[in-house]
Amino acid sequence: MLGSGLSDGVRERIDGTDIAYEKLYAPERPLAGHPGVASAGTWAGKRVAAFAGRAHLYQGYSVDDVTYFVRLAAAAGARTIVLTNAAGGLNPAFARGDVMLISDHINLTGATAVEKTRSDPFLNLTDAYAPHLRVLARQHAGAVAIREGVYAGVRGPQYETGAESEALRRMGADAVGMSTVLETIMARSLGIDVLGISLISNVIGPQNDVSHAEVLAASHDGAAAVAAVIEGVLGAL
Repeated sequence: MLGSGLSDGVRERIDGTDIAYEKLYAPERPLAGHPGVASAGTWAGKRVAAFAGRAHLYQGYSVDDVTYFVRLAAAAGARTIVLTNAAGGLNPAFARGDVMLISDHINLTGATAVEKTRSDPFLNLTDAYAPHLRVLARQHAGAVAIREGVYAGVRGPQYETGAESEALRRMGADAVGMSTVLETIMARSLGIDVLGISLISNVIGPQNDVSHAEVLAASHDGAAAVAAVIEGVLGAL
């Protein structure tokens, strides 16, 4: 699952076919940085499907829409999912362009996404982001410097106020974004291992002067690094 502006760095590495979202009966409302196409084929010797663009709660989509691609991938036999996003850095040690492996998350969307067909609705999210996949990412990242931290998932679409950013830091979040957490919950509900990767598009300070255009620019610059990490993990699986 490819976050804002990250699709080109990945899709060019896949030997396969592009499929428009409309042919997959997928939710689709145009959003800059989300092309609305799936690429299915092989990469690093593995069968893959890469979804360039996702649905968000802030667009008025339902939880079912937001988790559509996770459920579609599961139905197609996926055993591992890599969820990527562009995120604002809350940790002052981070810098624009850093690649952060998600070690855990804080779900502040006000929603959840447990698969409705489960007989047991109670889901244990200990190690929601598979430790063995993070180990592989670190071992096979090559020249890419790797950070690791907690991702706070919010509803959006507004960026955080100074007070909100400080509150998130005090809660233990290292980065914040508007996606990923519901997809992770759904994937774990379906028994799929999750690797989460955030590209730090900006570091949030007292004056959070950020725009979507700046986020896309940072994602474009960092897409190759994210793709290199994914490729390393695929080759090691």
